Order: sequence, then structure tokens, then C-alpha cells
Amino acid sequence: MRGLARSPMLTRELTTAKDLLISNQDYSEIPDVAAYADIEHQWERGYRKTLEAAISDGDCTPTHTEIVDYPKNAITFRPLARFSARDRLMYDALIFSVAGSIDRHVRKSVYSYRWDHRKRRPIFWFQPWRRMQATARRSLQADRSLRMATLDVSSFYEHIDVDILADDLACLSRSSDASKNLNRFLVSFQRINHAWGLPQGSDASGILANLYLCPVDEYLAKNEIRYLRYSDDIMIFRQDWTELRDFLGEINRILRARRLSISTQKTGIWEPEEALHRIHDVRKASLSAACDMGIPGTHVEVRQYFDEIVKEESSDTRSLRFVINRLGKLEDDYAVSWCLGNLPFIAHVAKEVFSYLSLFRGRVNEVQKRLVDFMRSGGSESYPYLEQRILRYFLVMNLRDYRMKETAWGILEDRNREDFPREFASRYLGRSASVAEAQLLRHKFEEEPSVTMRRALLMALYESSNLSSRYLNDVEEYLPQLKWVCKFLRSGPRIPVS
Repeated sequence: MRGLARSPMLTRELTTAKDLLISNQDYSEIPDVAAYADIEHQWERGYRKTLEAAISDGDCTPTHTEIVDYPKNAITFRPLARFSARDRLMYDALIFSVAGSIDRHVRKSVYSYRWDHRKRRPIFWFQPWRRMQATARRSLQADRSLRMATLDVSSFYEHIDVDILADDLACLSRSSDASKNLNRFLVSFQRINHAWGLPQGSDASGILANLYLCPVDEYLAKNEIRYLRYSDDIMIFRQDWTELRDFLGEINRILRARRLSISTQKTGIWEPEEALHRIHDVRKASLSAACDMGIPGTHVEVRQYFDEIVKEESSDTRSLRFVINRLGKLEDDYAVSWCLGNLPFIAHVAKEVFSYLSLFRGRVNEVQKRLVDFMRSGGSESYPYLEQRILRYFLVMNLRDYRMKETAWGILEDRNREDFPREFASRYLGRSASVAEAQLLRHKFEEEPSVTMRRALLMALYESSNLSSRYLNDVEEYLPQLKWVCKFLRSGPRIPVS
């Protein structure tokens, strides 16, 4: 890979990976403690060249990975891979270097994780998803006799066979070095973590997932079967129920050959009217349009819809996200109290909930008290992603609370907790640390084994105004893994919270 690693192409792919990683922090399930400001600052000061050199040397294995059990709903989880910045950038760039070739082999009926060949970057998910839904709706409305089969794969990313994928990549790229580096990363990812398949958390993985399902696309296209696909979410259209069942049977055999299996809960054949209802929720479409146009009285209908959703025994995640986002768009605080009272049950929509809560500065005191009470009750320990979001809210809103400070110390000192809430606890403590507390933070830094935690603690020391130039020079000299953040802090920045 030596020729490719030093080429302008890899430089471009690495830079694209960096730009997307930073710009997408607001959409991240687990945002970075400093929105990767240190990476951005040091990118053209040597960081990018370090990554290029590593790829050139074939050093393409992950160095640090946390597997986070991130909630899918109130009771189930998916394994989210939280890489170091180095590993994430390298992984994404390696995929981007073959993404154009993959995309040329993906059928037009596939809408997910497509590649913009002109801009040389992935296309953001939202518009392709909407286009697929609109295409499905037009098909069903044009022929009211069409039935629709829906198909989903059980734990799709987790059950992708890396060896089969490696064979696919080798055939596609015609470059053994290009596929070997990516395969080396994936094999190492599986061997050193309690995870398998493709890493979840990076949209770049979706590009590889598209390649893995190409045999399904090929079967459907060769048999002139009308279908649409978004990742492993497949819709097939036909008038005859028996034909649809036979198609599903053959797809199941293709999937089984690729070590995958159909999700029985999400697979079915729907009659025309029910199919159209599944694709086009008239009520949601109406509410969304009313919010966009600012029609008077819309908030009453949105509130009514919210009440109906939360009264359901098992709230639909998409509907809950939809209605919270619409209340936020209307700047209506109707759901604030409900969100605060149900935090343990809505951790899977924490991103949307805390974006919503941050809109209402007139209710900050109430929100602050309820969040502190939740953290101090001990109920947060099972929800590290909530702890991170709560601490992030306090940082974004610039809130000082002595009880939250005590809680943050408890989180920082508990090494059995995941790193990401401990990182935000560090920054919260650094913002209001006394001289004695800063000295204690320095002690925590020196005894901390985790590089990611040391990065956060160093930023906390900087924000406490108790990080001397001498000590910063010593850290850079004796802890080379932290040299980039040291160089960043030496520039006297205001560290962002994503």
C-alpha cells in the first residue's frame, strides 16, 4: 500500500474522514469530549502525515476500542464501537478509498450509504431515506393491487462474516494491498474485542454492508423483481402473495450462505392498504408539514400526538423521536417534565431529548435540579450514555452546581465506569476546580492508565488554569501519545463542547 498511502487520493480520503467526523458530532450517539478540536488544530501540523505513514507501513490495526452497549429501545442494546480518533479516521479513510468502486457495483434500487462520486464523500442518510419512502409510496399508489413484502436481517452488522467480506473486497478492488489493510483492521477488531462483524457507530461501515448484500440485489434484479433497499431493510413489490413468499425463501437461502438470517419479527407480507400505511403515515406527514409552514394551532395537534405516543405500552422509537423533534421545532416545552421524569426509559432517544431540553433556558433551574437529583439517586449508574449527556448539558449551559460537582468526582474516580462519562466528568470538574482540586486532578492524570482519559484530564487541567508550560512540556516529551493535544493546548484555545 506504499504507493497509495503517499498519494493525493489517500490524503483526500483522510481529510474527508476528519471533516465528517468533526461535523457530525451533533449526530453522534457518543460525542467526543472536545469535538475533536485538537485533531482539527493539529491536522496540517503533522497529524495527517502520521496517519499516512502508519498506513504506508501497514500499521492498520485498532489501538483502542470501547464496545458500548448502546440502547436500541428501553430494554435492548446494540454494540457500538468507540474507536480512538486515530483508529476511526484510519478505518473510515480505508473504506473511502474503495467506496467509489463499491458504489459502482451497487444497484440503483439501493438507497443507503451511497457515494457522491463528484464530491468524493458519502451522501448523508436523510435525503436518500426520504427518496426511497417516496418511491415506495408512488409505486403503491400507482397500482393499488400491489402487495409488499418487508425483510430485515437479524443483527445484520454483527453477523457479517469478515472473511467473506475480504473475498468480496479482493475481487472488487483488484488491489491486494488495499483490501489487506482494511481486512487487517477488521480481523484485529474482532480478535481484541467482545464484538464481531462490522464496527457499528461509523457510517463508513454501511458502505461495506452494501457490498455484502450485493448477491441479494443481483438475484432480485436478474429476476426483474421490483424492490427497494436501505441497508438490510428491503421492500419487495408484487401482486401475488405466493410469489412474494417464494422470493423471501430464496433471499433467505442467499443470506444463509453469507452467515445471515432473516428477522422473523420484521419480515412479513402486507396487503395493499396496510403496505401503503406502513410507508406513508398520513398523520406524521401532516404534522411535519404544519410545523414547517408554521400553521397556527399546530402545537395542539402535536401535543395530542405526543400524549398518545407516551401512553402506549411500548412506545415506537421513531414516533417518539419524531414528536420530540417537532415539539422542539415549535419551541414548545410541553414534554420537558415528562422527559425528566422518564429518563431511564428513554435513554435510546437521549440525543433528541437533550437537544430538546437545551432549548428552554427559562426552565434551566428546574431541569438542573431534576438532573442532579437523578444523578445523585444512584439511578444513573446503569446509563452511562445518560450520564455523559447530562454532564454535557451542564457544560453546554455553563451550569455550576456543587452537588453535580460531587457526583462528577464519584464518576471520575470509578474506573469500572466506561470512559466516556468519566471524560465529561473531568471537564466539568476542570471548569470550576480550586487550586487544591486541580492538584488532585493532576494526581488522577498521573495514575490514569487510559490514554483517552488522560487526554480529557489534561484538558480539565488546562481549563482549571493550573497547567503550567513546564508540565505540559514534560507530558509531551514523556507521553508521546498525548503530543497532539499538548500542542493544541499550547495554542491557548477555548475548548468546545461538541
